[in-house]
Amino acid sequence: MEAQSSMKKVDRRSSWSTRMADRIPHLPDEVLMRILSFLPVEEIARAKLVSKAWKILSEFSFVPPLTFHCPLHHRPEVLLPISFLFNSTDTNCHSFIDLIDSCLKLHYQKNLTFSKLRLWLRLDLYQIKWHSFIDSWIDAALERKVGHLDLSFLHSSNVNYYPFPVKVFSARSITVLRLEDFKLEIQGNANIDLPALRKLRLRHIQINQQSIQKLISSCPSIRDLEISNCRSLQKLHVSGIANLQRFSVIWCFRLERIEIDVPSLQYIIHHHGPSPCVVVLNSGEFIRELILWNSYITEDLFQCLVSGIPNLERLEINRTRMQRIQILHHRLKRLDITLTDKQKNARFKIDTPNLRSLKYNGYRMPFYSIMSSLNTSSLEETEINIFRL
Repeated sequence: MEAQSSMKKVDRRSSWSTRMADRIPHLPDEVLMRILSFLPVEEIARAKLVSKAWKILSEFSFVPPLTFHCPLHHRPEVLLPISFLFNSTDTNCHSFIDLIDSCLKLHYQKNLTFSKLRLWLRLDLYQIKWHSFIDSWIDAALERKVGHLDLSFLHSSNVNYYPFPVKVFSARSITVLRLEDFKLEIQGNANIDLPALRKLRLRHIQINQQSIQKLISSCPSIRDLEISNCRSLQKLHVSGIANLQRFSVIWCFRLERIEIDVPSLQYIIHHHGPSPCVVVLNSGEFIRELILWNSYITEDLFQCLVSGIPNLERLEINRTRMQRIQILHHRLKRLDITLTDKQKNARFKIDTPNLRSLKYNGYRMPFYSIMSSLNTSSLEETEINIFRL
């Protein structure tokens, strides 16, 4: 009896699976695509064994967002769920190109849009022929109203930079734009129209002050701006962005001066070195967080910068060379300090009566000076790491 009951259960499950498999071909492509979007790549590959409908969609990884990533790219990061990889041989490069073309053609045939396109490629000298293909891929993304565009093209030589298509700067659908390893030259009469852009990331870009000013001032809705490893920049003036809330400048080593005139700004990250850089903040009323990694900032520049932020709530000071640090802020709630081996005898004066969190990474003597001046009555969280001499 138990064996017969067990057999009936198996038969019921089998018949249910069969009925479901029979219904799959009749589902709309949009529903199939939605189902596939919840599956990892391995499961998508197995899904094509269930029905012809799954097979057609899974062969081209018919799931937005689309990620095409070269494994030889020099800065690997976490990839999106759907990724297409290629090796460096000519045969595999051609296959990779065909795969991208096939995938985008399928979007055309189905008249579908996709939310995000990521192209991370390595364009060596023998791959100049790729440029026409890349143009067509970017055109396809823009025509399909892509919202998040992420382009990173590593070059083995400066003379082989991919000529960036200026039409991207007039794509009204883009909300997030990340560009890496490009040479951008934006003329004064260039037509830039990015009304929906909320986040802009520029990394390892060859660009001058005039071009970057023209670009960011033409993005009225931008809220998050990051400029990283743009080593041709010497001066940077950020202004005319009414909605900007977050601004990051990271490892732009040749920068000598940063002037910020953005009343809405709430968050600043500044990582700099190994040369001095002056930061001028013309309006800091709404800034709540300041993160400084600037080994050459002086005590006077630090005081001038911090005193211009009356409502600061979080301050992080990381790996500077300052020997006398004074922090007087009644609104400050979180303070993170990390010292270098050149600050073994640094002295602090801290008056922050509303401080709730203190994190300290450094040497014993500076820590004693912090505790001798700090009012600990409001502290709720502390994390202390004392370095050995």
